Amino acid sequence: MNSSEAGRWYGDFARGDAPGTDRRVRIVLENTEAALRRSAVRLRECGQEHPARRVERFAAWARFDLDEPLAAQQRYAAAAGLRHIRRLEPLADQALDSVLSLARADSGNVQLADPASGALRIIAQRGFDAEFLDHFAVVDDDRSACGRAASRGVQLVITDVITDQGFEPHRKIAAASGFRAVQSTPLVDEAGHLVGMISTHYPCPYEPPTRDMRIIGRYADLLARLLASRLVAVPPADPAGLSSAVRQPGGLGT
Repeated sequence: MNSSEAGRWYGDFARGDAPGTDRRVRIVLENTEAALRRSAVRLRECGQEHPARRVERFAAWARFDLDEPLAAQQRYAAAAGLRHIRRLEPLADQALDSVLSLARADSGNVQLADPASGALRIIAQRGFDAEFLDHFAVVDDDRSACGRAASRGVQLVITDVITDQGFEPHRKIAAASGFRAVQSTPLVDEAGHLVGMISTHYPCPYEPPTRDMRIIGRYADLLARLLASRLVAVPPADPAGLSSAVRQPGGLGT
């Protein structure tokens, strides 16, 4: 199975009212998942760990669509609504609203990863002031939730920043900004490259339900595809596609 086939998702398949359509889609997805998992096993046996993980991500997409068909359709509809937005910042801004709703959070941000250094920079935010934006203007360590999630390549939750030892350098700004918990989800394109990060913050110690994290993760996959397509058009002089407005009060997301 080639990557273009693997990269298809539930929303790409033709839908209709004809009897048996849903069953046919499920059969396609089940066969796709099984084929992808077999491919991942073979790749790993050949010592190709990175391609194996990439194929496993595609298999997880198919499994999500099978387990959560309604949530999948809702996420694809939300992503489809973003396709007409050509600029990075408005795209990230609107996507953030969707994730905040999914995560039941009032504050959060979207960051882009610098293609050269991997440093994360905020391009959209909700609920933060200039002090927070200045403190996290560039994240290139693994002490924060977003930095840790980026270095590990997985979703990460800090249920309480006060008791998390690694977060110690950022506790003061967390207290000033009014959050005690945070989740960060990597935005990874189809090739397995980190595009950015989307994070949500909570005023009290909190651990988002597993189902919520799974839905956020699937939406993040869709968002990463859109952001990656927009980054192709970003001029080399500004590889992260950043706007200074997001770092100031009154900028994007305020």
